[in-house]
Amino acid sequence: MTRSPAPPLVVTLGDPAGIGPEVALRALEGRRDCLLVGDAALIAAAAERLAVAPPLRVHSPPEVACPPALLFSGAPHADCGRAAAAAVREGARLVAQGEGSALVTAPLNKEALGLAGEPFPGHTELLAHHFGGCRVRMLLQGPSLRVVLVTIHEALRKVPELIDEAGIVETCALAAGFLAAHGVAAPRLAVCALNPHGGDNGRFGDEDQRVVAPAIAAARAQGLDVHGPFAADTLFPQAARPDSPYAAVIAMYHDQGLIPVKLASFGTATNVTLGLPIVRTSPDHGTAFDIAGQGLADPSSMEAALRVAAELAAR
Repeated sequence: MTRSPAPPLVVTLGDPAGIGPEVALRALEGRRDCLLVGDAALIAAAAERLAVAPPLRVHSPPEVACPPALLFSGAPHADCGRAAAAAVREGARLVAQGEGSALVTAPLNKEALGLAGEPFPGHTELLAHHFGGCRVRMLLQGPSLRVVLVTIHEALRKVPELIDEAGIVETCALAAGFLAAHGVAAPRLAVCALNPHGGDNGRFGDEDQRVVAPAIAAARAQGLDVHGPFAADTLFPQAARPDSPYAAVIAMYHDQGLIPVKLASFGTATNVTLGLPIVRTSPDHGTAFDIAGQGLADPSSMEAALRVAAELAAR
């Protein structure tokens, strides 16, 4: 009996003005297991300009059309934001309907999204809304470190009021559930303190004693192996060691968690969205408008995102 071929990895083109088309085309060169969602004419023009083979499989519905003049234009534009968002929604639809095995998204630009009238600060929030407002978290992982964020794209001044016990417990539960489902037995989590030195007993803020520590206790009461809060500047060097007892670090805000991962693994780290009904990964970088179309973009992180997506989808 002949087996049907597995559904392809569904890949979005990203913002046409940035490096998304380049990293996508280079990462997909020669691959038959991937379907690229984007404007077909734009994809063909990008392949010709970069002197790379065009992708073997392209899906180009009318919603993803974008003026060819905007390819690699290196600036935010409403048409690029609209096309990029449409590709994400179409890719998510394909995967949710079983026509793809996982979604891998090339970088889009948050300003371009805004110009297009999209209210979302990034892929994570757009996809959460697309799937009915599901509770999601961002995980960034490299070879030596995994980090899951309690808050994602928020102004730093808002973070103290946004973190609460329920949100921290939910983050720990999503992280532990994801890790356990994907081969990490009994995952142990370490939680970052919000404030320097964990607040030094209230001298630098009381959130760690008032919010974070009770959240850790609540997570442990649910059977999760969670420890902390630990001062972030001392936790990350320990968590990144090969013999670290921690499967992942829970960070309170974007830069607290992402700087250490990118410092250790920039170009090879992968973003995974937790809480979606589909597998979704992306590279660890943005649109890099300053080098768009110059042949300088490194596809390594996009290749890693494809590899991780395939591994997660196969489980």
